[in-house]
Amino acid sequence: MVASSSAAATVGHRIRRARRTKKMSQATLGSLVDRSETWMRGIEAGRITLDKHSVIERLAKVLEVDVGWMLGRPFEFGEETGHSAVPALRTALRRTGLVLSGHPGLHQATPKMLLTDLRADVDRVTRRRQAANLLDVMRQLPDLTEALNTSALEARGAERDTVHRLIIETSNVARMVLNQLGYHDLAWTAVDNAATAAAELGDPLMSACAAWDRCGVLLHTGSLGEVITIAEAALTELCGYMKEPTVQVLSLWGALHLRCAVASARRCDAIAAWGYLAEAEATATRLGCDRNDFQTVFGPTNCSIHAAEIAVELGRPDVALDRHVGIDLSAVTSIERHTRHRIDVGRAYGQLKHDAAAVDQLKQAAALAPHYVYNHPMARDLVGVLACRSQPSAVDAGLGALERAMGLA
Repeated sequence: MVASSSAAATVGHRIRRARRTKKMSQATLGSLVDRSETWMRGIEAGRITLDKHSVIERLAKVLEVDVGWMLGRPFEFGEETGHSAVPALRTALRRTGLVLSGHPGLHQATPKMLLTDLRADVDRVTRRRQAANLLDVMRQLPDLTEALNTSALEARGAERDTVHRLIIETSNVARMVLNQLGYHDLAWTAVDNAATAAAELGDPLMSACAAWDRCGVLLHTGSLGEVITIAEAALTELCGYMKEPTVQVLSLWGALHLRCAVASARRCDAIAAWGYLAEAEATATRLGCDRNDFQTVFGPTNCSIHAAEIAVELGRPDVALDRHVGIDLSAVTSIERHTRHRIDVGRAYGQLKHDAAAVDQLKQAAALAPHYVYNHPMARDLVGVLACRSQPSAVDAGLGALERAMGLA
């Protein structure tokens, strides 16, 4: 979708269109998502922000539309952010699935690379993903994925296992960046490939990692019950390893509980959400420090970041801001995590109608990773609502620059 300032480009317009298709009144739709007719009018007119995933997902379910469609994803706003690489990456990921299935008659599409060179390339793209550099990651992923396909076709024994582990890592990177750009179907293809590679390895930790990845896609598509089902199944498989856990086991155990906590918060189940978070925090205490096993960035700091996100989802911006104050963001090695947290803090300020503070948080996030912020649906919707309210302090804080950067002005 090419964003514009016209009504056709807004979330509210798409909700109105879907509601009319279902022949529902604003009052009826509002009642089905526990909101008033006045609230629905505000949403459709763009005066009220859809600031919680739980409400977005309930609206999409009632209206029987895709969450991504309702949010207008993928966003394209006149600047190259990686979309042009999607067709090549789609082809490469489809070939990965064929290669892993052992399909006959496949031929290499690229010259074979040394494993040491592949390892270096995977590490490089992972660092760029953690720096939230969507454009550079998307430029590198298609060729890297094809290089791994070539190695998987020819490798045998221990070398094949090494290639499969590299495929899992690269699929994880692909899943994260494709989710952010709004290509959730393709992100699912990537995690399916990771799950297949993990099954061939027979490594329970790799399988748990693949489950964590699957949950990452399902959170974006609003499949919250499936998130908890998949994560709980993976946790059951890990139980036997928790008697004398390695740091890798602890990281996965904690990260899977964080997935369940976020899913529960988006289901408006506060008791379950805080319960899952408490187990994650206890695991982080056992771990004793922030780590990045399997790209989970799990540790005490990430638990606090998730606590703020959960509070925003549950409509407790006061709690989110209290947790924010206690976070040492200099300890966050992942720029992606740091940026996402700034967006959540901005959402908390937006819920409180402290619009200038919300703008300041979004500007800090954009200074870290502009493409990440400009592609983030919650950030975009927040900017749209802040623009509708047009508090003078928010305008003075630089709201207009955010609107223009996102293609909303």
